[in-house]
Amino acid sequence: MSSQNSLLLLSVMLTLATGLGLWLESRLPSTLLRAGTVIMGLLASGVVAYAFWKRQASESTRLSAGSIWKLALFGGVMLLLTSGGVGTRLAYQRAYDIVHPARNTATRMPESVGITNYRTVSFVAPDGVRLRGWYAPPGNGAVIILVHGLGANRAQLLDDAGILYAHGYGVLLYDSRNCGESEGTLTTLGLQEVNDVEGAVAFILAESEEEKPRIGLLGHSMGGATVLMAGARNERVRAVIAQSTYTSLEENIGSSLQQLTGLPPFPFAPLVVFFGEQQSRMEIGQVKPVEVIGELSPRAVLLVHGALDELVAVSNVHALYAAAGEPRELYVIANAGHGGLPQAGAEEYERRVVGFLEQNLLGP
Repeated sequence: MSSQNSLLLLSVMLTLATGLGLWLESRLPSTLLRAGTVIMGLLASGVVAYAFWKRQASESTRLSAGSIWKLALFGGVMLLLTSGGVGTRLAYQRAYDIVHPARNTATRMPESVGITNYRTVSFVAPDGVRLRGWYAPPGNGAVIILVHGLGANRAQLLDDAGILYAHGYGVLLYDSRNCGESEGTLTTLGLQEVNDVEGAVAFILAESEEEKPRIGLLGHSMGGATVLMAGARNERVRAVIAQSTYTSLEENIGSSLQQLTGLPPFPFAPLVVFFGEQQSRMEIGQVKPVEVIGELSPRAVLLVHGALDELVAVSNVHALYAAAGEPRELYVIANAGHGGLPQAGAEEYERRVVGFLEQNLLGP
């Protein structure tokens, strides 16, 4: 290969490295890492400048093809080391963000959806984590426990709660562990959050004047996975509604990672899974609602999903429905994405949810 072709190859390689560096820089979580990327870019630019300077030198000092290949090898090694180190740090940070999401406390209150007879409460999960939320007692003898999604808080499902409250249902909305005003230091995407639901059920049992109160669960996304797994193991739960729910973390980590973090599934998904498991002390294979949803039967389950959901593909709800036992219902909202299902479904959403609960929670 001639010197000119070798130099062209080096230039192309460093151009690609620059493009990769710019892409990584836009996603880096800290100023220090951004500075490191810029420094490596300057070093790469220096290599190119040196090569072109030598190219313009006298014939006797002009770089040989072999020398330029050595420069190309040096640039390639620097590229691999830089992108590998930065990529690993980026994957670690994204895993940290998932199991340690930023806390957001509720700014919207129950009055905004017509819930006036409520109070602020707290209760303790079986593993000792104290949770805080809002409780409005029932008018029809049935209470629905509502469980929000990743990084959200109790206010996320206020629109659902308002619909239920208007039809006489009691509602308990709470901040899951490590969210809002509740205790806890880790989010486990449904694994330990099942304990939160156990604590909520115990709270309702203590509050109720009935010996066997009618308890239903409603959860969104991570909350949907949580209520499916919690309902499967707690027979006091008589009906479950799961919105925008994944079949398992393992089957969705790639596509969901890209939506949550902007990182492509390869090569980042395995790294994020590894770091996430280390930080949360859990195994990703332990969160599989699809394997336990059948245990809800003969208690009822309603699965709701948006056809336009880009975070958790609609194929998940079809797989969950296939694995569920009877009685089961499937409701796919054509114009809905991952959230905002009550708004997207409007009157039809209210009719389907209330009808499901009347038949399976208030019925004999």
